[in-house]
Amino acid sequence: MQEDLRYTISKLKERGKPLLQPTNTARVILIRLTVTGVILLWWCQLRGNAQPAPMPQFDLSATEVLKFATSFGLVEASNDTLEKTLQLGLSAPKLTPNNLIAFEENRSFVYALLDLSEAEPAHRQPATPRLTRRLLFLKPSTFVLDDEIEAGSSAANTEWLLHARMQPSIRSRFASLVEEDHELTCETLLPESAARQVKRQQGESKLSAGLVLRVVPKQPSRRIRFLHVLHIRRRGDERSIARTRLVSKGDELHLTIEASQQTYQIVLPHAHAGAGEIEISRNDTKSRLDRRFFPAGVLPHGREGVRMLELWDGSYRGGKRPFWDAGQPSGELRRVVEQGIIRPGPAVDLGCGSGTDAIYLASKGFDVTAIDVAPTALSLAREKADRAGVKVRWLLASVLALPRLEPFEFIFDRGCYHEVRFDNAAAYVETVRKLSQPGQTRFLLLAGNPNEAPVRYAPPQVAEEDIRSDFSQLFDFEWVKETRFETSNPAARGPLAWSVMLRRKAQR
Repeated sequence: MQEDLRYTISKLKERGKPLLQPTNTARVILIRLTVTGVILLWWCQLRGNAQPAPMPQFDLSATEVLKFATSFGLVEASNDTLEKTLQLGLSAPKLTPNNLIAFEENRSFVYALLDLSEAEPAHRQPATPRLTRRLLFLKPSTFVLDDEIEAGSSAANTEWLLHARMQPSIRSRFASLVEEDHELTCETLLPESAARQVKRQQGESKLSAGLVLRVVPKQPSRRIRFLHVLHIRRRGDERSIARTRLVSKGDELHLTIEASQQTYQIVLPHAHAGAGEIEISRNDTKSRLDRRFFPAGVLPHGREGVRMLELWDGSYRGGKRPFWDAGQPSGELRRVVEQGIIRPGPAVDLGCGSGTDAIYLASKGFDVTAIDVAPTALSLAREKADRAGVKVRWLLASVLALPRLEPFEFIFDRGCYHEVRFDNAAAYVETVRKLSQPGQTRFLLLAGNPNEAPVRYAPPQVAEEDIRSDFSQLFDFEWVKETRFETSNPAARGPLAWSVMLRRKAQR
């Protein structure tokens, strides 16, 4: 471009030489006008060749929604639920597990939080729209779709599309359509002000052929949120309906749904602000799901994963207290805090259980994030923290598949490592690598010690050489010494344990 400009200017100078001779001022003005004209022509040409950026959108296929619901029904778990969730009918490039921020399946619901943005987070520009979809399938027949777009620095618009083979009918905020033996009702709760229309499309894919219901906000915005409730019922079944009530409390949406003889109380913060919560009660009061968190990361899934989660969570249900829940802070943790070996700062508790150690750290001035896979344990922990008047960030997640978190100054693990290392030691080490800062993070690890015969209810045991092998590449060892675990029976002698203090190496 610069060479072309220089060539054009030189030719114009030659041709206009007699005209430019009277004054230097005239020569300067003519050259400036010429350069400006060339730049404007070049810019206009670029603008003419440029294609307008496509409007970001959220897609859903009614056919795929019906297929998804009828394939699961009341089944507690399936080995292909995650794959089916990723293929539920989005027009974005084929989604992979890399698009998955959080996931859980259990007997009551399937939950997924998806990042639909085109660029990877590491390569995303500030002006690139960020699209997220929170998908909640309330078994056996109700979907909640919470879709958000953060447009960046300037206001933008987007559209929400429901593709169908049959003509949807629109009445107020409801759209209804019939496919085969089922009727699908789609209720738009957000945005409150939106245009709705049905258009016919041509195309070869399942999302481009047939009819489409378009929901478009009437006003562009830097942040747009769609909230839809979809309910499926047998054709002609007037008894099966879904009633909804939505209340906004600050940045949180509090959604109540009455469907399938159950009442769902759902809390949905913005996707970047938290996972949210759910509580389910039955009309006959025989069965219910106590108030609990949605997952913050990808939980173990498939039949085996769900069985394992049920086993862990069952240890806390019905007022039970597992033997490892001592009900008092770890003696080793108290020692390092009260002797000033560890000072208050950002801290994470891996495998926090019912939160005793996390609450202790918070009471001593630490900024605490606490993680566990048992939702009942975290619900108990939250209640204990509220009574203690301290604030802890509780995350329902597996330590082997955490969401993105900023590194911490202190990591504490009282009995999590020795449970997971036999499944995937490398993944655990990778987790503490991501959670730690080179040259700064201290890590107090308490693990089962094999140097005595196992007592009743003994935890898994790890040899000292295995601990050193797992962590020596990333951490320096400040100490490895023997101690004992506290247990729920204060009169009993606790199992032998290792107390290991590690510091993240500066070079790794």
